[in-house]
Amino acid sequence: MNTLSLSGLGQLFILQLTEAEWSPSLESLLGSCQPAGIILPARGLRHAETLRHLARRISGLLQVPPFLGVACDSFRGDPLRTLFPSILLPPSPRTAARKAPQERERLGKLRGAALRLLGCNVDFAFSLDLATAHAQTARASGTFGSDPQVVARCAAAYLRGLRSQKVLPCARHFPGLGSAELDPRTRTLLSAKPMVGLWREDLVPFRELLPQLPLLMISPAAYQAYDFDPPRPAMFSSNVVEGLLRTKLGYQAVAVASLPELARAGVTVGPHEAVVGALDAGCDLLVLKGNQKTLPEAIQAVRSSLESGRLPARCWEKSLARIATVKKSLATRQRAISESAAQRLAKQLKEWLKDSDD
Repeated sequence: MNTLSLSGLGQLFILQLTEAEWSPSLESLLGSCQPAGIILPARGLRHAETLRHLARRISGLLQVPPFLGVACDSFRGDPLRTLFPSILLPPSPRTAARKAPQERERLGKLRGAALRLLGCNVDFAFSLDLATAHAQTARASGTFGSDPQVVARCAAAYLRGLRSQKVLPCARHFPGLGSAELDPRTRTLLSAKPMVGLWREDLVPFRELLPQLPLLMISPAAYQAYDFDPPRPAMFSSNVVEGLLRTKLGYQAVAVASLPELARAGVTVGPHEAVVGALDAGCDLLVLKGNQKTLPEAIQAVRSSLESGRLPARCWEKSLARIATVKKSLATRQRAISESAAQRLAKQLKEWLKDSDD
């Protein structure tokens, strides 16, 4: 087993930056902790080149090629607005579902090309959730629809386009966020759907596409079918991650827990407890958001838990192996951004939108 160093354990984390600015403190943090990846902030930026420049500097500093993506709010927002501010309503999965299969694949290509122009190699906005009548409007618009088979077909076509641009999908939110509602008692997201309902509906897109998903984001909601007393977020549930995902469905790639999504799901938990809880449940890669102390403190929490036996050594050894395997397929060479390339892509996106029914 590798030594429990900052840089060694750093490969268990993706750091979500709050500012798109390079600084000596950020350079020191990344150099010492060597995280597995970075999620770049998109809101409030005036120039896409700012984001690309930051991605380039990060890639040059990290010893292992990093996962690079753009922040996308769990229920709303689209990072393509950063690259194309003139497109007020970016292409949505709901619009794609009404189009021919080749147009869904084309959307994946366009989105992948846009992310590559921003310097990114992972799409963190890819959802396999089902739209439901009670789901928030913004969340529902980010899905391909309510029919499980339609979602699976649309997502398969989109994936082909995305992968053609050498951008990896990080699908969310396993085992499906569509049935989750705000529990009036706990004020947290909770799915009361029985196991058979999840299997026949919410899980269908995941079951069909798992072999094509190198990264899979685990839901922040709780599922009574798997954790009845007490309900716990899926990312803290070994019944969901190890029992359902690993054992029953045979998933062997990287399970991601986005800890910032816990707050949006109404879950209150200490940062150290969240980190250890997600790893203990079987998650491999944790997304953190915070100040300069967040990542070193999270790494220290993991190291202490490993040294004390709270987390078994196999916990991080298997996770690091899975992460390293997925990283072999990362695109490391960035395309040169140019005004003409951005204009061509913007034109293609507008043409794609022109024929939509929105």
